[in-house]
Amino acid sequence: MKGTNYISEKYRKYLLEIIFAEQKYYTVFGADLSDKETDKLLVDVDGNILLFSMPADLLSLILKSSSFFDNSVLQEWAGEINGIKEPYTVISFDVLTKNIFDLSDVELFKSIYDTLGIVKDYSVQIGDERLRTLLDDDILLQFKGDLAGYFTWSESTSFKISVNVDVLFFSLKEVYKRLKEKLSFYQ
Repeated sequence: MKGTNYISEKYRKYLLEIIFAEQKYYTVFGADLSDKETDKLLVDVDGNILLFSMPADLLSLILKSSSFFDNSVLQEWAGEINGIKEPYTVISFDVLTKNIFDLSDVELFKSIYDTLGIVKDYSVQIGDERLRTLLDDDILLQFKGDLAGYFTWSESTSFKISVNVDVLFFSLKEVYKRLKEKLSFYQ
């Protein structure tokens, strides 16, 4: 049987494990091959991110529905990945609520960077100006730039935050609050 990574790369669809409020949920992220390869998350008709407590429930709905992005490719992916429970990656929305950073915790910073990237793609996908404005705040842009430079050039040293930490924490929490309004839990 082929693994999660092979199937995901073949279809450019990825099973994500989302950590929200200390709970695990699942959704799909991937390139919409029918729309200029735009990166998208699985959303409902109102543009809310669909989250499932079990991968099997997510895959079952995809196989039955015809209203999701890149639907035929998404269904092929779901049919092939069905039965695999391991996610392609884990995205933690909870990292946006931190009150303190351990500057030597590289995994935490990678998690924040990845989460902000997914949230940015989502804000573009649904045209959420409020979320995009929050993400395009100078503090968050500088922080993401610092992280990108750190991962590229100096991961062996401690990370240095060049922005006001209190403002950074506030900005991350504002993104989290807006994101929280845009989640749909499928039971």
